[in-house]
Amino acid sequence: MKVTDGACGPMCWPTPLAFLYSVAMETGIRVCDYPGGDPRIGGDIAAIVAGGTLIALNSDLIDDGLHADVLAMALEVATVMTDRPDDRPGAVYAPGGFVVITGTRVPAPAAGVGRFATLMARKSGRHTASAAFEYHIPHVEYHTPGFPGDGH
Repeated sequence: MKVTDGACGPMCWPTPLAFLYSVAMETGIRVCDYPGGDPRIGGDIAAIVAGGTLIALNSDLIDDGLHADVLAMALEVATVMTDRPDDRPGAVYAPGGFVVITGTRVPAPAAGVGRFATLMARKSGRHTASAAFEYHIPHVEYHTPGFPGDGH
């Protein structure tokens, strides 16, 4: 079933999380789980957004409500992130293509990143004060591999 099917909107879906997964699918954003207890990943990571097209959700999030709120935040970040400097309100400049969303919930902002996430979570049926979370842009270094005969 598509988000746009029927006139009943998010209430057609069995859970807010199912509705938000459908939003992701219809917008071409892939959602997958990653092992949250992996010590190589470290820290307080609820989700990682990559390139605006992939969301990796921490599989150790405690319940579907928290999953839904984090997914709403990740969907917002995926739609506003850019790899070029941008001074538009709400844009997230992520030159390396990655944004890390932490598990630290913040109050719903009046404007900016997190506002739309909270509205989307509420529209999906969540009764949440906020679906906004702290986030940061990790420093990512890229190294071009050398090719035989290029002198490097």
